[in-house]
Amino acid sequence: MTSSFFRRALTAVPVFVLAFTFVVGSAQAQVEDEAESDTTTAMQVRMDPIEVTATPFEIAGEAASFAVTTVDRSERDLNTSPSLTLERITDGIPGLYVGSREHYALGDRLTIRGLGWRAQFGVRGVQVLLDGIPITVADGQAMVGIIDPSFVRSIEVIRGPASTFWGNASGGVVAMSTTPERGAHTVRGKVTGGSYGLIKTDVQVTPDVGPHRLSVFGSYLGQEGYRANSQTRLSRYGLTGDIHLSDDSGIKTIAALQYMPRAQNPSTLDAEAATETPRQVREAARRFDTGKTVTQGQVGATYYDDLGVGTLNTTMYGIVRDLENPIPFGYIDLYRRVGGVRVTLEGSTGSAGESLEWGIGAEGKLQRDERREFGNDGGEPTDLQIDQLESVDNTGVFGRASYPVGPVRLNAGLRYDWMQFEADDNLAGNDGSRTFQTVSPSVGVSLDVGTARFFTNIASGLEAPTANELSNRPDGGTGFNPNLDPENIWGAEIGVQSVFPSYRLAYDFVVFGTRVNELLVPQEGVDEQTFYRNAGETQQAGIESAIRWSATEWMNVRGSYTFIHAEFTDTDAENGPASLDGNRIPGVPPHMFSGSIDLRHDGWGGLVRASGLSDYEVDSENTAENDGYVRFDVELSYTAQVSDVGIVPFAAVNNVFDVSYNDTVVNAFGGRFYEPAAGRNYRLGLSMTW
Repeated sequence: MTSSFFRRALTAVPVFVLAFTFVVGSAQAQVEDEAESDTTTAMQVRMDPIEVTATPFEIAGEAASFAVTTVDRSERDLNTSPSLTLERITDGIPGLYVGSREHYALGDRLTIRGLGWRAQFGVRGVQVLLDGIPITVADGQAMVGIIDPSFVRSIEVIRGPASTFWGNASGGVVAMSTTPERGAHTVRGKVTGGSYGLIKTDVQVTPDVGPHRLSVFGSYLGQEGYRANSQTRLSRYGLTGDIHLSDDSGIKTIAALQYMPRAQNPSTLDAEAATETPRQVREAARRFDTGKTVTQGQVGATYYDDLGVGTLNTTMYGIVRDLENPIPFGYIDLYRRVGGVRVTLEGSTGSAGESLEWGIGAEGKLQRDERREFGNDGGEPTDLQIDQLESVDNTGVFGRASYPVGPVRLNAGLRYDWMQFEADDNLAGNDGSRTFQTVSPSVGVSLDVGTARFFTNIASGLEAPTANELSNRPDGGTGFNPNLDPENIWGAEIGVQSVFPSYRLAYDFVVFGTRVNELLVPQEGVDEQTFYRNAGETQQAGIESAIRWSATEWMNVRGSYTFIHAEFTDTDAENGPASLDGNRIPGVPPHMFSGSIDLRHDGWGGLVRASGLSDYEVDSENTAENDGYVRFDVELSYTAQVSDVGIVPFAAVNNVFDVSYNDTVVNAFGGRFYEPAAGRNYRLGLSMTW
């Protein structure tokens, strides 16, 4: 299965061997002299102590007992990269897999250590945050289309179960920030054009108003798409602000808007069609005019204040989503309202070096989905089949403590969650409700030796079925499936993360294992509907590794490799067609790697990036698989300064060697698992900053 992957990978070896040989030879004489010099990388690992902010608390990086990756994007990367997908800006983060579709109707697929694999669209099982506001709503779905990668300045990923911090659907955490550092450019404009009718414009204004900071941005994206029937029109806007009320208090604000009046869905293909006619559209997609129209907006604010006994943070937010979604044999009309409030208090007691760090908090979330489903006649709704209000309420209380014992720090966390799902059926009166509650503990140990942090951690997680999964009943009825229970997740890891400033080298190595009980498995129903059942257990185990090296002032090297062995164990065949015992989990590549060489000199910049993955299964029964691939991308840019204006033309060639490969939809109908991705394609652009 994996031999073809390694044959492909070998084609990448000569390029990187020659590059590494050249780098080492030229860098050895310079390393000590340049040890204190500043390095500006395209995607930079911080060389100074960091704070882990992907939790409700701020945790010193050296005190964290779990695997976390923090990546900062430089001004240069923001100006010179087309960066149209989450795959591009998260490339090289071990354990994280982003399946980037070539159209926007279904969006990116995210998994962390294999968790989140069952999602055919959207994101499940991973907590996603934008500027501190959860995009993952109460029932566990995350709608990431509102995130414009062009404006994301930092990414922080917790690579294991984090229900101690975030409750439901926290098999991992991806936290992104668009907030610029003080002193960044005042205005940045960028236009990008390319293959398949691509045009994208970005504008961002980031003034400092006295002690206050403000950022406003907007973008427009239009494309015809690689495949037929994949046209997209998409506008996104955002605002962040930090209003200082005093030296110790202030208010952080966020607002974001996504307006997508057109996002066609060409649907998936079977293996033969994906190979022979990859740009074709499935006939049913034309007949039912499949796609999405989406408007989504969100606002939030956080009040922070140092009260002496600790720092108080109070966050409130709201999200509104209006979706019209023609699908084969159906038409979905969904109006979603989401709200949340979170209050935390954190501080420390004791003397320096022996202080007990602590934090406590409470959180409430609500979700109201007005769901109507119709028949579909040429993309127009016909007879009303489902009309119900789906409500989700979630209340949680949580806390953490961290105490040093010599060079070792002991960490513990605990969270209690209560969740209630309700369906009010306006057609058949088939009302129903489901209530779930759970306790999520975590314990860990970290050892900071100055240049390295050793850690081990055990944590649990909860993943409840989403409102959509509960409403899809195997009998085709309305209301909620009364037989569906949440997944329970346990994860353990041991690892080391280290930075050597004198060599400008950072590395990361982790061994992990995860077990999921009461597994939610998708299964085919009538008229291409998917319903779910609890079908036993899965086990995932593997390693994550990454290295980043600022070899010289003009060259940076990065590489990562992830191995995951993920299989079904002790599955229940009673309610399904067959036992899945021993089958590999679909949509989870066993091997993933990424590497890049970033060059810059006298205003010129160049980036060569290689990424690849091995063959992997695409259905739970393991009757089909997707071929692995190795893909190369190249970027070139030039930075010029004319008076106070920075001018940066750039060009990119993606999939340089025109490799044929597919993105996938897991457990799709009729063997149509494949979404062919674009071959060699081009992008040209120009950035200007004032």
